[in-house]
Parts: sequence; structure tokens; C-alpha cells
Amino acid sequence: MSIEFKIDEEKHVKVLDALLGDADLMMALNEAEDFEAGYRLIAERVPDLSLEEFAGSMEMLRQIVLAQMEKGPVQ
Repeated sequence: MSIEFKIDEEKHVKVLDALLGDADLMMALNEAEDFEAGYRLIAERVPDLSLEEFAGSMEMLRQIVLAQMEKGPVQ
């Protein structure tokens, strides 16, 4: 079963920039106690980010990571 999320491309890029540009933020997101806590961390960096947009960005990242894992180790 797949859930479709509506993602504003500009906000998705801002989420990626926030995560990839700040290792401490990435670690804090990984350590967040729940999904909503992770959302609040990212929403501080991406104004007007909705929970649905955050969920869409996280799903897109998950799909990218899974696809990369299928290709094998990064060189």
C-alpha cells in the first residue's frame, strides 16, 4: 500500500538543504522521539512547512536511500 503526498518542490529542496547542510540537525532528527518532534525540528528551518509536506519529503528520502541500497555501496 502506498500513500501519495503532495510535495511543494521548493519546500522539498529547502528540507534537503537543511538536512544535508547541517550534520547536527540530521543527528537531532534521527534522535527525535517521534515523527512530530522531527517535523518540529525541520519546520524551524523551513517556514510554512506543513506536516504533510514534511512526510512527503521524508518518504522521498526513504525511496532514494532504498534505491541507492539496491545499487550497492557508494564509491
